[in-house]
Amino acid sequence: MAYICKKHTQMIRTILLAAFTAALSFSNNCNAQIPGVSKVTKALPKVDLGIKLGGNFNQLNGGSAKSAYQPGVVGGVFFGLREGKWGGRIEGLVSSAKYTYSYSSTQDGTFKNIYLDVPLLLEHKLISRLWVQLGPQFSDVISVSATPNPPPGTDAKSYFKSSFAGVLGLEARLPVHFVVGARYILGVTNVNDESFSAAGGSWKARTIQAYIGFRFL
Repeated sequence: MAYICKKHTQMIRTILLAAFTAALSFSNNCNAQIPGVSKVTKALPKVDLGIKLGGNFNQLNGGSAKSAYQPGVVGGVFFGLREGKWGGRIEGLVSSAKYTYSYSSTQDGTFKNIYLDVPLLLEHKLISRLWVQLGPQFSDVISVSATPNPPPGTDAKSYFKSSFAGVLGLEARLPVHFVVGARYILGVTNVNDESFSAAGGSWKARTIQAYIGFRFL
């Protein structure tokens, strides 16, 4: 488990380092080509770099899953570039989700999942301080625990696989570098790894998310 967490932490660092290096390279090129600090500053896009923490309300549709939204948490880092009313953002997030299903006629079962989420979003400014966000999200499964436990020799994680979703959100950028936002995340691929799972049928994840964050830049 420690190896898995270390692997995904390294993945987040790699993504953010690549984004930061690209932005720095862009800045250096502008400084070399445009004389005058004020002109360079005006030409450069604005940079967003920060952290966020919030709550998830998760639902799993399909098979014997119960459709009630259940709470979880989400947190991580974000990096973005903005120019005028348009921008782009990439995030590295760790989120938790709880799913309930009918284990038997008299008993419910639960899955408690931890994910690495990487949304890649296009942003557009609607009005002052309010931005709409739209784009895809990739989610990789870090760990899964099940109650009741799966059959001996079966890893609970084998019931789930990596997935893609669509994200639609609103974010308000407040004074003193704070942000607040809300998103609806609609799963578009089957998260049930039917090649290993004892449960058949397609499972689609749904998430309502609210968060608060802080921008360093």
